[in-house]
Amino acid sequence: MGPPNPRRPVQNDIRQVLGDPTLRGDPLLEAISNLGSRHSVEPFRAVLECSVPLDCPETEARETVAAIDRHRSALEAALGRDPGFMVAAFDLLHETDRTLRDPVFREEQTAGAVSSGDGAPGAPEVLEEAMRLETRRAERFGRPLAVAVLSPDVPGRMAPGLLGAGLAALCDGARDMDVVAADAAGDFVVLLPCTGGREGMRAADRFRRSLEAATGSGFCAGVAAASGPAAQAHLLARHARQVLLSARRTGAGIALHRAERRSHPRITVGGGLSARLRCEGIESEIGVEDLSLGGALLATSRRVDPGREVVLALRGSGARPAGFLIPSRVLRVVDGPTPGQAPWVAAVGFSRESRLRVAALLAGLSGPGAGEAP
Repeated sequence: MGPPNPRRPVQNDIRQVLGDPTLRGDPLLEAISNLGSRHSVEPFRAVLECSVPLDCPETEARETVAAIDRHRSALEAALGRDPGFMVAAFDLLHETDRTLRDPVFREEQTAGAVSSGDGAPGAPEVLEEAMRLETRRAERFGRPLAVAVLSPDVPGRMAPGLLGAGLAALCDGARDMDVVAADAAGDFVVLLPCTGGREGMRAADRFRRSLEAATGSGFCAGVAAASGPAAQAHLLARHARQVLLSARRTGAGIALHRAERRSHPRITVGGGLSARLRCEGIESEIGVEDLSLGGALLATSRRVDPGREVVLALRGSGARPAGFLIPSRVLRVVDGPTPGQAPWVAAVGFSRESRLRVAALLAGLSGPGAGEAP
C-alpha cells in the first residue's frame, strides 16, 4: 500500500459540499470559501480541479462556480428536477467552448475508441489509459468499478477474424460508458464503471453468451469489483484473472473475486483431518478446505442456509487424535463446480468462546515444534 494521498481530505470535503442539495447560491459559495481556511487551499480553484477538471485563477474560478450554480438552477427549471453540480458544470462548459471537460470524453483515444466495434483489437496503451482514467473517476466520486476478463474455455490465441468478431459482439452488448478491449494475451477485458460485483457477474454472463454466439467457442469469465479508493483497475483486472482460472478449473464458467474477510491467517487443511457437520439433528461428512481462528471454508453435500447455527465435529490424525466440537454460524453459501448441485461451499464463523478449542486444533495441525520428534 502506497503513502496516503494528501489531497484526499480536501476532495472528500469538496464532494460533501457539492453533493449537499441544500447548498445553493450564496450558501454554496460560503461553504466553498470555508474549505480554504480549513485546508489552506484556493477553494474555488480546488473545486474546479477536482470536479470538472479545469484550472484557472482563483478569482475566475469563483466566477465560474457561481455561473455553474446559476446554470444548475436554469436546468432544474427546465428538467423539473435538480441535475446536480457536476451535470450543470459539464453542460455549461460544453455550451461555452464546445468541449466536454470530463477525461472520459476527451477527443484523444479513450474508451469510445476502444469499444468502437470495428473489429480491431484495442491498443494496449489505450486500455492502460482507460484503466487510469476509470481508477481516478472511481476514487474521485466514490463509485464502484467492475472489471471482467473473458477468455476461451481452451486457452490460446484466437484467430484475428474471431477476435474481431468477439470485439464487435461485446461492443454491441456494452453500454456507452463501458470500455471493451483485447489485451496483449488475446483475452477480452471489459471495464464497467458504476457497477458492483453482482451486476458485473450478470453483465459478464451476458458477454459470455454473446461471445459464444459470435465465435462458436465457449468462454470463461472472471469478475472483480470495488468502490472508491479500492477501485484500482489494474488490481481488479489481476483479481479477475485469478478467479477466471478458478472458474475454468472447476468448470463453473464464471466466478466473482471476493476480498479476504478474515483477520486471522488461513491454514490449508490436507487429508489429516476428519470432519462432520451437525445441523438440525442431521450429521453429514464434509471436507474442510481451509481453517482459521475465526472460521472455516467447508465443502458439503447438503446445502445449509446462511444464518443457520451448526456444529463442526473435527478430529485430527495420529494414534490418539483429539476431537473437537465447535459451535458455528453459516455466513454464506455458494455453488460448487456445478450450479445448484452438490457439493456446495459454505463459509462458517466461530464465536469467541470457541476459539480456544480452535487454537488447540490448529496447534495440532501445525505439526511438532522445534526439538520435538515427528
